[in-house]
Amino acid sequence: MPDVDKLFEKAKKYLQKQKFDSALETYIEINKLQPNSEEVLLNLAELSLKLKQTSEGLRYQSQLADYYIKRNDSAKAIATCRKILKISRQDAPTYEKLAALLEKSQKKSEALEAYREARALYRKARAGAQLIACMEHIVKLAPEDLEANVELAESASRANQMKLATQAFLQASQLAHQAGQEDRWAELAERAHTLDPTDPAASIAAAQVYLERGKAAEAIELLRPLADSQPDNLTILNLLAHGYLAIRNYDQAQPIAWKLYQAEPAALDLLMQLVEGRVQKGEAEAALSLLRQLRPSFVQQGKKNEFLKMAEKVFEADQTNLSVLEMLTALYNEFNKEEGLRRSLTRLFNLYLAADQYNKAADTLERILDVDPYGEGHADRLLNLEGHIENIWYENIAARVEPPTGGHAMGGGSGAGPAAQKGEGLDDLVVEGEMYYQYMLTGKLRATLDRINKLYPGAEEKNQRLRDLYNAAGFTPTPADGALAGRGTAAPAPVAQAARPTVQPQSLEELQKISEITANIYRESTPQGAMQVTVNEIGRALGASRTWGGLGTPDRPPTLTVEYCSPAASGSEILATLKLYATLMRQAAGKPDGWLMENPAQFPALAPIQAEIQKLGIQSLLAVPLIDRDQPAGLLLIEQCDQKRSWTPGEIVMVRAIGTQVVIATNNTKLRRLARSVAGTDMETGLLPRSAYLDCLLSEAARAKERSLPVSICLAEPANAAAMIKALGETAMQRYIEQVAKALQANLRQNDIPIRYGPCAIAILFGDTPLEQGTQAVEKLRRAISQIKPDGQPAPVFCLAVCDVPLGANFDAVDGVTEVVNRLEATLEQSRKEGGKRVLVSAFRPSHP
Repeated sequence: MPDVDKLFEKAKKYLQKQKFDSALETYIEINKLQPNSEEVLLNLAELSLKLKQTSEGLRYQSQLADYYIKRNDSAKAIATCRKILKISRQDAPTYEKLAALLEKSQKKSEALEAYREARALYRKARAGAQLIACMEHIVKLAPEDLEANVELAESASRANQMKLATQAFLQASQLAHQAGQEDRWAELAERAHTLDPTDPAASIAAAQVYLERGKAAEAIELLRPLADSQPDNLTILNLLAHGYLAIRNYDQAQPIAWKLYQAEPAALDLLMQLVEGRVQKGEAEAALSLLRQLRPSFVQQGKKNEFLKMAEKVFEADQTNLSVLEMLTALYNEFNKEEGLRRSLTRLFNLYLAADQYNKAADTLERILDVDPYGEGHADRLLNLEGHIENIWYENIAARVEPPTGGHAMGGGSGAGPAAQKGEGLDDLVVEGEMYYQYMLTGKLRATLDRINKLYPGAEEKNQRLRDLYNAAGFTPTPADGALAGRGTAAPAPVAQAARPTVQPQSLEELQKISEITANIYRESTPQGAMQVTVNEIGRALGASRTWGGLGTPDRPPTLTVEYCSPAASGSEILATLKLYATLMRQAAGKPDGWLMENPAQFPALAPIQAEIQKLGIQSLLAVPLIDRDQPAGLLLIEQCDQKRSWTPGEIVMVRAIGTQVVIATNNTKLRRLARSVAGTDMETGLLPRSAYLDCLLSEAARAKERSLPVSICLAEPANAAAMIKALGETAMQRYIEQVAKALQANLRQNDIPIRYGPCAIAILFGDTPLEQGTQAVEKLRRAISQIKPDGQPAPVFCLAVCDVPLGANFDAVDGVTEVVNRLEATLEQSRKEGGKRVLVSAFRPSHP
């Protein structure tokens, strides 16, 4: 065997003597003995190329590249491949080998370029298998390359590799869809399904195309077998539901849509389409049933308005459906949509009349009066109830339909002289005029003022209240000649003429806005909600760019902030707003009336924060502090950013009035939330426990004393409760009390507090409610619970007792509440003895020594 070392020495000597042919032959001989020697292969490649033996040199370079690849020396392997390609640019395998090395080295862009060079050469040579392998690598490195996926699919299809072709067509179709190439997307998806009809993904893609092109029936045929084999595949179920909706097969679509919604709450939109479809098909009852099931989901997702619109569509499809309208009315009430509530209550009243449900119609009329006490048509509605409801109930409603007038006070009663009669009638008419003024009933106000002027000429000179009413309404009295003779013809004129310029033309409108905004504020159950409603309503009413509100003390940052922005304005810069808040709050104690700033840049108090004013972009500013117990408790900022604005005194009066109400409302919500959080409500009935009874009474009484507001309390218990428990059993009786509790709560106001007084008794605290109104509220509750029947038996009579809290000058909370508890128990006991025939009322009568 030849000595390899001697051969190496021999080859080196040949190289030194530049005998390249002999050296090449020697290295060839060594290569046979040592085929995997890097040195030998390097010399063979270089000598072959030097001697113009190009093909041999490339062969040795290729062997050297393979040697480096086996040794995992990627750098040398890549360099060797590049040397080969400099000499032979048509070497497709070397391009592919280089691409693989670059891909392994994470040089994706270079690898992709090399694969594309190899692809071009394989395509030219029509090397199908190699082309497919190369294309697979290209698609892997550039999955977003639509044309590469199409070429791979075409090549695989020609080579009868159907699975690969199908997957490539599917990937290409998705890319076309994402690029908005709808026609190409449809073509590629259908080709994928044609190549392999058994492939689920291809069938799904084809079904999507069919649905897009309005071929819902064909899509359903493809999807139904897939849904049977993959019942939990949400993609298949979603497409199948859309297919059934498209062909209006709602019975098949509904269970699928529900299944999707239970898995993914985002599928709520699909159920909305289902409701709309049923409405369009005239299936109002089915749509209503579905809406009732959907309501919690809409509320949780904050889509109250969308839900309300759906309910309106259901009603529009069948405007004679009582169930739909009852639901819609409840929604308007819950979502504080007063205009919709007025409209729906009127329709509901008419439907109840048409159905001869007069008790419900009467109850609806009372609700109409609550919402719109001075609207038109109430008297006509009442006439339709005459003879169909109890006389007492009819008379109570009639007393609310028309406000009291002074005519009855002018009769010739024997117990009073003419002066007394005249004074009493004037006071009644003034009250009537003030009421019309408050509710912006201009025509009725004018008629009342004309009547006062005619019956009591000159009375405004001695009656400050009447004079203020004349001035506020801009009314000039024209006294009779007889009155003029005694005091001169020019006397009344200066009063009216002097006051008239101070009355803004929009004063009646502003007063109505105060009433409406206050009502909306008191519907909120949290301080955040009350403040947000406040800034929203003030911002819209005044047309301000921004309205900002904050609660807190002057020495600390606000604990709560809210903001309203008009569509044309952007949100406030937080730090700048807080500096403005802090600056004004430090001065709020000395400026309880607030600030009117037509140009804040010229306002001395804001000089230190002019940079912040510029950041906020405020051109004009109206600022009103919120005062609680004579101390600043917050601030309202009304900002005009698009132009300078002159604020009117009427606007600041309106904001101040609303500010007073929002302070009261936020305190109320905090108090009630504290009471409920401390006491905890019963899970079954939603009532506070008996342990909260005295605490709530004490807190309500103390608050009422502080605010000079009345409080009424009611106790309710079924007559013969012990006998009912024996007849029904404790479980059935408990279920009945739960139904009664829910019915009561549905008819209570936000600020009313229901409490579980005993096993069968319920107490209700009516805050800010005088005894007369509390009694009317209890009568209404009595009618509501009289509709509830325990386990199909006749509805029992309820014993009801109502009393008020004695808020005298020397009122003591503990003694007063003790007196109320004893008086209420005694009154309820009297009602038990009478068998609940009537609501017993116990009014506090102070004792005199």
